[in-house]
Amino acid sequence: MAKHKHIPKREPAQPLPAPGQPASPLPWWERPYLAAAILAGLVFLVYAASVGNGFVFFDDDKAILYNQTLKQPSLQKFFSGQNLGMYAPLSWIGYWLGSLISGTEAWGYHLLSMLLHGANTVLAYFFLRHLLGRHWPAFFAAALFAVHPVQVEAVSWAAALSTVLFSCFYLLSLLAYLAWKRRPAPGYFGLALAAFLCAGLSKSAAVTLPLALIAIDVYQSRRWDWAALLNKVPFFAFSLFLGAYTLVTRAQEGHDIEAASRVFTAADRFWMVGQTLLFYPVKLLAPVGFSVSYPFVKTGGVWPWTYYAAPAMLLALALLLWKKARGQFDILFAVALYVIPLAVMLPFRTVGSFELRSDRYVYLSSLGLFLLAALFLERQRPVLRNSLLAGAVALAGFLAYRQTAVWKDGIALFTNCVKKTPQAALCQCNLAYSELLALKFENAVYHYTEALRYDPATVEAYNGRGQAYFRMKKIPEALDDFTRAIQAGLVTPKLFLNRGKCLVMLGRPEEALPDLGRSLELEPRSPEAYFFRAAAYEKTGNPGGALEDYSKAIEQNPDYLEALVNRALIRMNARQLEAAIDDYSQAIRINPNLEMLFNNRGYAHLKNGQPGKALDDVNKAIGLNARYARAYQTRAVICQQTGQMAQAQADMQMAQQLQQGQ
Repeated sequence: MAKHKHIPKREPAQPLPAPGQPASPLPWWERPYLAAAILAGLVFLVYAASVGNGFVFFDDDKAILYNQTLKQPSLQKFFSGQNLGMYAPLSWIGYWLGSLISGTEAWGYHLLSMLLHGANTVLAYFFLRHLLGRHWPAFFAAALFAVHPVQVEAVSWAAALSTVLFSCFYLLSLLAYLAWKRRPAPGYFGLALAAFLCAGLSKSAAVTLPLALIAIDVYQSRRWDWAALLNKVPFFAFSLFLGAYTLVTRAQEGHDIEAASRVFTAADRFWMVGQTLLFYPVKLLAPVGFSVSYPFVKTGGVWPWTYYAAPAMLLALALLLWKKARGQFDILFAVALYVIPLAVMLPFRTVGSFELRSDRYVYLSSLGLFLLAALFLERQRPVLRNSLLAGAVALAGFLAYRQTAVWKDGIALFTNCVKKTPQAALCQCNLAYSELLALKFENAVYHYTEALRYDPATVEAYNGRGQAYFRMKKIPEALDDFTRAIQAGLVTPKLFLNRGKCLVMLGRPEEALPDLGRSLELEPRSPEAYFFRAAAYEKTGNPGGALEDYSKAIEQNPDYLEALVNRALIRMNARQLEAAIDDYSQAIRINPNLEMLFNNRGYAHLKNGQPGKALDDVNKAIGLNARYARAYQTRAVICQQTGQMAQAQADMQMAQQLQQGQ
């Protein structure tokens, strides 16, 4: 007699009561608001420490710190500008709210992201509970969504605020749509549509939401209904518009989508998409080895075996679903909830950094996989499944808590990335940049060199390494790297300025002039570029050009001390003594503790026939630094002209002694 495997029965669904019907009492542990409080508490336990993390100079600088719109905010600027090639005005408003909380410090952004993640977790729970009509799988999926370490990138990265923000509106739209399906009131439908619009204005990845609404329809009616597509028309219209506009804004930012996409062939894309669809579930099941970058790497023109095996594995999984779960709409919906939000994140084409597989790309999609796990465990006995839930949440939460420390700053983030994927030039280059900002110049040189070793096309590394060499006073090496960067096609005002500075410092001012001029063409408001071009003019015997450029530098930066001193010297040589005295006076207001300024102004007063003022200034210089030999020399000249010969002789002797002592 054949044996039949015993499968415990799933708890019967407890659908929400129809309007006007009383709700049946729930066990206290299934009360929805208790569950919501527990989920919010889990988020706090895992992410509270990460609120103290800083910025990472990987989009945080461009999206937040250098975003001029946040410094002078207005609704017109929020809704008319772009940042990093994306039209996301509500994300800009989110960044602005972060700046209102903590100014230029990062903790306000991290606090806002944590609160949004908590809200998303609660919304995910209520959405799944209302859809399934059951507490346990909804709670299990939402709990893993709250604490799994794959979520850390989206929550702990300030610039990724757009991900948690759009997900919040996305989930709210799904929940409102469910409410409309239960009670077809215009307000619910309007809320669903409005939340979708907000999701799209937070991040263009929201374009998949109409497909998720169709998945809800199929799940609830257990069939395809063409008529149900009519109410999706406004959703699809906005989705298509948003998708098309995103391609336009990317192109305006300088992303050549067609050229970038040709890096990989159509066959490459096939293997990459298949491998990526399986890559994320593996990371969710084995929650270790997280990094900010998971590059696609071919060795000798051949992909690793996992790429070639992925399509076959996907086909096998699809056949298994068709055979075993064809009528199990819970499972089919969980798969759809994974695939649909992820669809636009797959590497079909290259749009900006689309080549990258990133943890934040699966932030919302992970809910589908967590639901799938919950549905399988739901069949187990309550003691076993609850134990597994507690163990999974505890382990995932601990790993996520540790992972938040990786996002402490740029050095911590990219050190982790280099450890996980040392061959990733992106990680090497960004670690080098973080080291450069931390004034660890030798480390920066090493990692920029590593980036170029792994990928010689990482031409930005030449520019960065050149800056590190420059700060190390290795001017010839810096010049060589800046030249390589320019020859590779990089065009930035700072790059030409840096090469021009090197040429001036190496005594090649004539060669520096074209670079400094090019820098000013690209960025006319650059006091430093005017300063160094003025220095080059001086060295090539053009004091008129130097005077004009020093004046422009001071006009753009009235506190430019070096420019004031150099202009004063030119004016002294041109016998423009009153103007030189004015420059020195302005310089003294900027730095009243620099003895050289008082000495030089004293000498200018002397030349201008004002020995009393000259003596007063020189005495102030000596008062600031009693071992400043030049001040004694200047005072000796003043004393000679005023007939104080003994004092003049004493000052000359003092000056000689100090010079010999040096």
